[in-house]
Amino acid sequence: MKKNKITFILTELMLIVLAAFFIIRIFSDNESMKRVAVIVEDSGDKRWDALLNGLKQSAENNNLHLIICNTDLIESMEDEEELINEQLQNNVDAFVICPAPGKETKTMLNRLQGERPFILINEDTYAEEPSGYATVKPDNYKIGQMLAERLIQDDEEQLENKKIGVILGKAETEENVNRIAGLKDGLEGSGCEISWEYNYARGNQNTSEIIASKKQVDYLVILDNWALEEVGEAAEENKYHGAKIYGVGSSEKAIVLLDNQNIECLVVPDDYETGYKSMNEIAKKLRHSFYKMNSCKTEVRIINKEDLYSKDLERFLYSYE
Repeated sequence: MKKNKITFILTELMLIVLAAFFIIRIFSDNESMKRVAVIVEDSGDKRWDALLNGLKQSAENNNLHLIICNTDLIESMEDEEELINEQLQNNVDAFVICPAPGKETKTMLNRLQGERPFILINEDTYAEEPSGYATVKPDNYKIGQMLAERLIQDDEEQLENKKIGVILGKAETEENVNRIAGLKDGLEGSGCEISWEYNYARGNQNTSEIIASKKQVDYLVILDNWALEEVGEAAEENKYHGAKIYGVGSSEKAIVLLDNQNIECLVVPDDYETGYKSMNEIAKKLRHSFYKMNSCKTEVRIINKEDLYSKDLERFLYSYE
């Protein structure tokens, strides 16, 4: 009887020790999980689905806690700095940031550099020279070139005497500057004319009405995802006098517009890759403080409606489905 009682007590003690061990382990894991804040404009918009999927998958693989900051429009450096300061007060360990427009953004990020590691996504800061910050993004100049090449290839007269209207994203962004530069360089010598350019601003004006007020063109080239969604939807109503639409898009809605033949051709940056690789670099930095984060260019593809059903494209588009 006495032996059974001793065995029981030992068993109870062992269970207590095991329970304590697992409780300590759970709290230890929670404490060691680093927190990374993600700042992109209008973070709840489905335009970011693929990017966020990539970020989340990498964060899970690297045992990082991801904080998707709740944002609306980010119009200036001040808007973005306010979001960053909020997360600094919350003691986050690192940032993934899509930089705000304007030259002042680089100065603001210089101040952040001494406090927390960060990596830029989708584009570099707006400046005459590269910022030098670690950046994971598509080659924005190449995107413009790819559209120019496809326009020339698809036009029976290789654009001779054709008129083109261009809708860009926000002014004073690296994305905007390099995409239009690539488009213009790619069109050089083709004999076409860029009749007008317009910087799209979400919610400010009806873009279809603005296009209607401008000179009629043969082609519309749209270098911003949100602008493409708005303009592409209105194409069903023949508001553009038969102008064919070519553009850049990385959302499910852009893919649907291509499938519905509202647009002729779509350049698709791999946002999933951008999210995954940027978070991987942050993870390496948080594990080893002396690690120097690397910049990289992510994949870009140009697709037509018929390409949507090819097996080769399934891997590239799976995060949009």
